[in-house]
Amino acid sequence: MARHNINISEEVWQLAAASGNASAYIENAVRAKYLREVQDEANAVVAALPQSEIDDWMAWGASILDHSTEDNR
Repeated sequence: MARHNINISEEVWQLAAASGNASAYIENAVRAKYLREVQDEANAVVAALPQSEIDDWMAWGASILDHSTEDNR
């Protein structure tokens, strides 16, 4: 398997090569890495918000969920 200009650890390359479907394995590994980074950044943003803004956002989300479940009845 040729290494192109992708920043992935040696361990991931070895696992990908052994997986039988290296492209899918690497794509999933990269996706998971970026998802973790986005989740970490989102957690930092939420931690910086005042509790009242978090409560407002949670109420807004609950309202959307309530409306969507009513539509499905």
